Amino acid sequence: MISNFFFGFGSLFSGYVENRYGEKKLLLIFQIGSFFSCFFIIFSQSFISFAFFHILLCVFLSIYHPAGLTLISRRTNYLSKAMSYHGIAGSLGLAFGPILSSLLTTFISWRYAYFLAMLIFLFLFFITLISLEVKTDKNIITSKRKFFRKKLILFYLINCLAGIAFSSFLTYMPIFFTIKLINLNFVPILIGGVFTTLVLLAGIPGQLLGGFIGEKFKKSSIIMILCILHIPLLIIIPLLNGYFLIFYSLILGFINFIFQPIGNSIIADYTSSNERGFAYGFSFFLGFGIGSLGSGIGGILLSNWNISLVFYFAACMMILSIIPSLLLLKVDKKDN
Repeated sequence: MISNFFFGFGSLFSGYVENRYGEKKLLLIFQIGSFFSCFFIIFSQSFISFAFFHILLCVFLSIYHPAGLTLISRRTNYLSKAMSYHGIAGSLGLAFGPILSSLLTTFISWRYAYFLAMLIFLFLFFITLISLEVKTDKNIITSKRKFFRKKLILFYLINCLAGIAFSSFLTYMPIFFTIKLINLNFVPILIGGVFTTLVLLAGIPGQLLGGFIGEKFKKSSIIMILCILHIPLLIIIPLLNGYFLIFYSLILGFINFIFQPIGNSIIADYTSSNERGFAYGFSFFLGFGIGSLGSGIGGILLSNWNISLVFYFAACMMILSIIPSLLLLKVDKKDN
């Protein structure tokens, strides 16, 4: 929970700094800082040192989204599609992360999972240094739009509630699959890694669909529908077993990741270029920083009762998110 909080909290400052120093410098700091954080994690000898450097890693990771999403938003006229392609790449990383780390942990050592991440960050650092051009945006000087407008506040509230829900069930999905599918002929830790990877891979067509419908339909309507669709899935999944559990979990992964390109596009629609870095940073602070409460509360529910309550808690958060989503749709219709 603390690591996730700093992953979101650091985005606030990253968004502010992005306006002053640009995307490329921040991306380079994110990559080299993450490289050294992984290096120190590998050689940590106690839980305290591991936790400290893991929090430090999340501080550097927090730089990415405000810089990366602002970079994309300033370089395309097809924002929803661009955000969906970006999300697909992210989903691939998220999907293969659990299975690669579980394989390395099972057959070698958990330290090698961080060694792999360290090599990836070093590779990205040199690619960014060589290939990414610095680009200024003329709109930065001329924009006079207000940052805290009603539509943005409503979306921030939706994102915060959804972030708490996502953090709760996604954090414990590997444990959930391990508990529910323990009768399968797998090494227990691999059960969690393999099926979590499948759920995250199901998010890729969700990202594609989000990019397509985001260009065709009103984004506030899509957000409201997505909030509603999460609720029955989160309620029914803990009651299932076997193939039905896997099937509905894949649907949850598909629907969950439609949200990302739509949400990222909404922020770009509601802000001007010079506001965007901070707007993305604030959004990720709410979604991941405040959203980290979901993993903390989920841990309490799992430790003291059972994992089904984690999903029911997430469903409650999505029920609450319907209220601001309806208000956002109402305000959006009035403006148009």
